[in-house]
Amino acid sequence: MCGGKGLRAREIHRTKPKILIEIKNKPFLYWTLKNLEKKGAKNVVLCTGYKSKQIEKYIKLNKNKFKLKIHLSKEKKKLGTGGAIKFAIKNYKRDFFVMYGDTFLFYDLSKIMNFSKNNNNKSVITIYKNNDVNYRNNIFLKKNIFKYDKVNNKNFNYIDYGLIYFTKKNFNYNKSKFDITNLIESLIFKKKLIPYKVKKKFLEMGSIYGYKKLIKNFKLINNELY
Repeated sequence: MCGGKGLRAREIHRTKPKILIEIKNKPFLYWTLKNLEKKGAKNVVLCTGYKSKQIEKYIKLNKNKFKLKIHLSKEKKKLGTGGAIKFAIKNYKRDFFVMYGDTFLFYDLSKIMNFSKNNNNKSVITIYKNNDVNYRNNIFLKKNIFKYDKVNNKNFNYIDYGLIYFTKKNFNYNKSKFDITNLIESLIFKKKLIPYKVKKKFLEMGSIYGYKKLIKNFKLINNELY
């Protein structure tokens, strides 16, 4: 998911989409794609929107640097985050992951898929126990209580990590235009989406705060990839 306007990231760069802002002389997108490549991904779909032509140009010129089949998807009209994903995977028959484009994550795709398989093939949302006040928690998990709320989340103890595994049968929201949060809330209510705890904190560049921390902790990215 890399179609947002990235208003907070304009403090870092005013003309580039945030995924093309350079980290150690390479666009942030380079590092996230290399991470997916190392984790065993084969096909990647970039849901673009804002300044999509810049992203298209980068992929066209650099696709041979990755052992991935990279596709680009841009809806003809604004469909919301959920609608954009639904549009992008309309011809896909397999289960799939959704990742937020402005985060570098530490994960094992196979473990998450096995976790789904061992829990009746339910969809899986990765979560992180967050104590950083600069990031607002949106998930509450305690014993059998599991809630997701981006607004009314006082005393919530986890944050959406930014990686969700959807079984195709669960991605059947009946609207073409909707936000991904609507589907997440619906699946949790129906007990079709379960949490998977991740121990390593994410790095992000959607804000100047996150960007500075990412630069400071780049060695974590380097250690993950090499």
